[in-house]
Amino acid sequence: MKTYSIITLGCKVNQYESSSIAASFDAMGFEYKKFPDICDIYVVNTCTVTNMSDRKSRQMMHKARSLNPDCVIIATGCLVQNKPEDMKGNGADIILGNNEKPYIEDIVNNYLNNKEDSLISVSDISRYKPYTNTRFADRWERTRGYIKIQDGCDNFCSYCIIPYVRGRVRSRELTDIIKEAEFMASNGIKEVVLTGIHLNSYGKDLNEISLLDVISALNDVKGIRRIRLGSLEPNVVDEEFINEILKYPKLCPHFHMSLQSGSDNVLKDMNRRYDSRIYLKAVKLLRDNLPDVELTTDIIVGYPTETEEDFLMSINLVTKAEFLKTHVFKFSKRKGTKAEKLKPLNSMILNERSDRLISVADKTAYLKMSSYIGKTLEILVEEQKQGYVIGHSRNYIKVQAHLKKETNTSYINNFYKVLITKADKYNLYGNLIE
Repeated sequence: MKTYSIITLGCKVNQYESSSIAASFDAMGFEYKKFPDICDIYVVNTCTVTNMSDRKSRQMMHKARSLNPDCVIIATGCLVQNKPEDMKGNGADIILGNNEKPYIEDIVNNYLNNKEDSLISVSDISRYKPYTNTRFADRWERTRGYIKIQDGCDNFCSYCIIPYVRGRVRSRELTDIIKEAEFMASNGIKEVVLTGIHLNSYGKDLNEISLLDVISALNDVKGIRRIRLGSLEPNVVDEEFINEILKYPKLCPHFHMSLQSGSDNVLKDMNRRYDSRIYLKAVKLLRDNLPDVELTTDIIVGYPTETEEDFLMSINLVTKAEFLKTHVFKFSKRKGTKAEKLKPLNSMILNERSDRLISVADKTAYLKMSSYIGKTLEILVEEQKQGYVIGHSRNYIKVQAHLKKETNTSYINNFYKVLITKADKYNLYGNLIE
């Protein structure tokens, strides 16, 4: 039996698509092995959001070739879509664009049967086509599964390559989303994460349907206990939105709401669709109406037009918003974007600003985490070790809970309350209440 492995780089959409690709290889009769085991076929699902992502994607292809010089390497994903001509030189035998992922079974079978030297199939993703369904993913984390509900982005932020490699917004039919959630529930999954390239654009290409309709439908799926959103845009958070989400008790009070900058001037230069006032208003609405809500965010430091004053505005907003986690990225120039033409800041400035912001974000996170000491949180157990278990709360805080006694009982995929006794900037710690 031929064996395969999948290396996934980048976002949750790529993670979902890799799981779907795995389901296709399973259906073809291949045996899955975990990378870096020696395999007949390696699939490298690439990312191109930064220069570092490009480099890591290429490194994984070279690593796969070094493990088995006679293997077949399939390169797919966003780096492939952006630079298909470079992939053969990096060792890929089959080169597939993002639109070609749903057809991987036929493509691989044809390649293996015809014994071609190489195969390139990368279509023009800028041309609109409806959402293409794939096999339901059947390799999940033990308790949590991702459901991709849309692809593409129409926003064209000045620094971002993603609209060029993911195409225009296209939404998955609600009936198919429900079927996959029911499939997950029948296999014991209790928590689903809705993911997409630009989640809040769901439904704009369909008739009279939105992200709220998806949440409403999945809230009725038996067996699913938690629903998470992969991301949220601040300009959709208004009183009407709040009133709607309050109807759905399964929706978890954690939202990843990208900021990118605390400066209105930089946000305008980035072609973001909100300013700091709109962002902070969204934060206030969420905190006022969802007492347990936690927020995480992304910030880019060192955008070419960012001044020291602009940067200090980002620091100020991070402090005001009290994020649970701030993901800090140094500006990375992407060929083909508007920001590519701007003169970049000195790398020393980027490094220094990144270090400063991370320091502030870490202190903010520690204060936020420490506020939970003495409180009780419910977790869904994901891991079980000797003497303790690990899981996440509804507001997506990782909790390590001590077990009072050794036991052969499996706690995984069950809900338990934990009394919190200790915190650091990443995790909470406490005792399981049985």
